[in-house]
Amino acid sequence: MSTAAEHIAGWEAAGLIDQEMGDRLRAAEATQPESPAVTPPSVEDASVPASSRMFGPSVQVAEVFGYLGGGFVLAAWSAFMATTAAPAGDPSLTIGILGLAAAAVLTGIAMRLRLGGARSSRAAGVVLLVALGYVSGAAIALVSGGSIAWPLAGVLVSTAVVLVAVVYRLLHPSALTQIGLLAPLTALAGSLLVWLQVTIFPENVSDITGAATSSGPDPILLVVASAAWWLLVASGMGLLGLAEARGAGRASDPTAASRAAVTRFWAGLLAVIGLSTSISRSAPSADGGYARVLEPFIGDIAVLILSAVLVERAFRRDATSYIYAAALGLIVALTDFNIAYLSNSTSAALLVEGLILIGVGIGADRLRRRIGQDGGTPTDDPPLADLPGPDDVVVPEPLAPAAEAT
Repeated sequence: MSTAAEHIAGWEAAGLIDQEMGDRLRAAEATQPESPAVTPPSVEDASVPASSRMFGPSVQVAEVFGYLGGGFVLAAWSAFMATTAAPAGDPSLTIGILGLAAAAVLTGIAMRLRLGGARSSRAAGVVLLVALGYVSGAAIALVSGGSIAWPLAGVLVSTAVVLVAVVYRLLHPSALTQIGLLAPLTALAGSLLVWLQVTIFPENVSDITGAATSSGPDPILLVVASAAWWLLVASGMGLLGLAEARGAGRASDPTAASRAAVTRFWAGLLAVIGLSTSISRSAPSADGGYARVLEPFIGDIAVLILSAVLVERAFRRDATSYIYAAALGLIVALTDFNIAYLSNSTSAALLVEGLILIGVGIGADRLRRRIGQDGGTPTDDPPLADLPGPDDVVVPEPLAPAAEAT
């Protein structure tokens, strides 16, 4: 018996309506098409894609205290590492071994947590990020204790951390382990750039004055090479994000959309920040000071072109992550132009900067809303974000028959 039929029978039993009125109501109910019940998705249900929220369901109070307690435990272990290594004959080796031991224990805990629900899976990602931090510290300690000098030591450390991050990403695919992979990849790219620069263009430093005695390459060459390097690395990460996006929507890979969004966001930011730092490079000038190698407006135009490319990528791939990076590039370019050419008056410079931030914010929000309007849901937006949650479902009240009963 349906819910409506039960209500009608109850009204008849209570004397609110007669049998004739009950028959009329039952006949009217039979002619109405059945509405499927709305069942809100449960975040703990394994059938619901974890990409419905970037980092899983909302954090509960128990989780907060769990993370705080775990932080204190890790702080105690770190303090133990420091006090144990102080009297040791080889502190670097001691710290390296204890750091690797902590990483191994944390990895075991994460492997157990990943078998639980959505919140447990998120906790596994957090634990793996912390373990990766201990791996990084241990690698730095072990390399610094040897005879390898920087920046080559930085390349070796970053490479080791990247290899461990790849293993973590394969064992537990999630947005957090994706971040754990992207961060050491960025560090490896930076270390390689510095190592290549000092290897190809070494500088001789005077033992007396401490100043460089060789001029090295043309500074503009370093600017172009550095900008090209970071754009190449960012493009590689963008391709990685595209590969992750191909698995979005598959039941076998519920976190693919989140990983794609994180990777694209990281790639866009890396492109903007890498290009911005490259074009703002300074070098000694003829008057004994330092000046920008590249004229500011030329570099600003390059950043604006990059922002336009990111907007095009955002619409082509239905990826809102690129919009935020494009907005950052627009802010950086306009702010640099404002400081370089319009900062004679403090009040005017502040006014222009405020208008820049407001205009970019409004424009970025409108572009973000337009993405996916013609081609479906944006790939970087959670596909279940607009579905009603458990607190949003409105249960209709029983039909009040008082008016018809009279």
